[in-house]
Amino acid sequence: MKNYKKIVAILITCTLMIISVFSILPQKTTATIPSVSKSNDFPNFKTILNIPVSEEGIEYTGMAGYGSHEGPNAFDVKGDKIYILDNVHHRVLVYSKSKGDLIEKINIPEGQWIHGMAVDKNGKIYLFNAGLNTLITINNGTIEIASLNKEIRLEPFAYFGVSEKGPFVVLAGDKMKTCFLGKRQNGEYRENNLYVTEEKEGNMSSDGCIWKANVSNRKAYINTLEVSEFPRWLVDEYSAYYYIGKNGFVQFWKITNDYGEWIVKLNSKTQNIEGLVKIPDVKYSWPQKDVVLDNGNVFVLLPCEKRVYVLMVDSWMTSEQYIEYTKSLGSGENAISSKIETEQSAEKTLPAAIASSITRGQIILTAQQYNNYKWYCSKQNYDGSKVANPSLWKRPSFITSYNTYYYQVPYCWGGWDSFSGFDTKIKDGYAAGNVCTNAPGYVGGTAGVDCSGFVSRCWGLSQKYNTTGLMNISTKISFSSLQQGDILCNSSHVMIFYKRDQNGNYIVYESTTGGYDRVIHQARSKSYVESNYGAYKCPFVN
Repeated sequence: MKNYKKIVAILITCTLMIISVFSILPQKTTATIPSVSKSNDFPNFKTILNIPVSEEGIEYTGMAGYGSHEGPNAFDVKGDKIYILDNVHHRVLVYSKSKGDLIEKINIPEGQWIHGMAVDKNGKIYLFNAGLNTLITINNGTIEIASLNKEIRLEPFAYFGVSEKGPFVVLAGDKMKTCFLGKRQNGEYRENNLYVTEEKEGNMSSDGCIWKANVSNRKAYINTLEVSEFPRWLVDEYSAYYYIGKNGFVQFWKITNDYGEWIVKLNSKTQNIEGLVKIPDVKYSWPQKDVVLDNGNVFVLLPCEKRVYVLMVDSWMTSEQYIEYTKSLGSGENAISSKIETEQSAEKTLPAAIASSITRGQIILTAQQYNNYKWYCSKQNYDGSKVANPSLWKRPSFITSYNTYYYQVPYCWGGWDSFSGFDTKIKDGYAAGNVCTNAPGYVGGTAGVDCSGFVSRCWGLSQKYNTTGLMNISTKISFSSLQQGDILCNSSHVMIFYKRDQNGNYIVYESTTGGYDRVIHQARSKSYVESNYGAYKCPFVN
């Protein structure tokens, strides 16, 4: 009996040992269909970096005056180094890709809010401040700053990068345009020592390719030689395109459709979609550059509320799995299309104080005039000596000196000045703008317009409406129904819709903070707009 018990015990022990051995054997990774519900897990991705949101890590700004949180606005991957732009702390963080360790903190000059970052193959860092039109280069600890002449404005700004030809800015429109930047060799910081060396039609990419998208026929062109047509089950006329790069015959694209943001692997020879991966729907902010290709691997910057991740694609969905996934969602239950509302049928009663009618052309003309307005900044306009409460005033970042001319009406919290009203206040020595969004309302002795004040003027209203008020008097519509002069609005910010660009993203007019601090004309990504805003029809258009 004792021998029997010993034999049973030995058999159980051997069985447990065999099970434990198999449990630690390497498992083959297979493509996973992403869960419909949001999760902290990232199917099809390997986590490379996991950075806490903290003073030592990365932090975000508030939403007031901009409409969303801003934080790590760009990143890049070169070899074993990962570069992350930490705007709030004015620095670039450099990590080891293989070890995950922080290698270096590179400080950015104070007063510079960076909208684009790129790193060349030699590790030289290029930073572009679209608010000041300045280019900052950092090479082995040496920092150089160059700026464009104030008369030159690179708008509507879409994105920034660097290729073998040097740094470039892509401007949005019916036809995208790439402007290459060069620097005059005249020592350290000098005004006007940055200039546009060359312009090309199309979007430049970091691999040196010029690409174009045609959303109406679902085609994309690389260097005019490679033509790719995307299938109807993936894109439609309202999808957005971004070329990431290629590895041999395989092209990598970021496609934004009603089911979210997708990294797509397309074979240019066979025209087959060889794989798809969904970028997780957990973004807390929307970087200007969030996907890069390095040595054949695709990396994604994913800013979440508590942590910032850098992920690498390590498995792919098939086309069949993608179609199965979209079917499982049904109609309008995904991250982006849930934001697309059908038009409200109920008519709204408008306050009598509001103008009864306006044309779309008049709305856009007024927006353009605010965007192009030229004004003279005196010492009083600059130093805020007439501000009623100086503790609630902050000068816009683009106003860097006085006794000089500036373009574009400055952002002013609570402000809604007409052109004549702005002129009068400026001549009376009021402070030009106020980007202190902590104030309870308009601060006396300041001049300019905030986001809703700008829209109120462009719509011809006889009184200022805040963002909630604008939504209340407007009709909510689908994004596909937007026309010039309609608005994109949430409780924190509002923008005037102008058109969609050639890549399927939104071109807007807005009075905003976020390093611009004035009325600007810029491109906003489809994913950012449709995840953060509602579309509203102007109720006063004939």
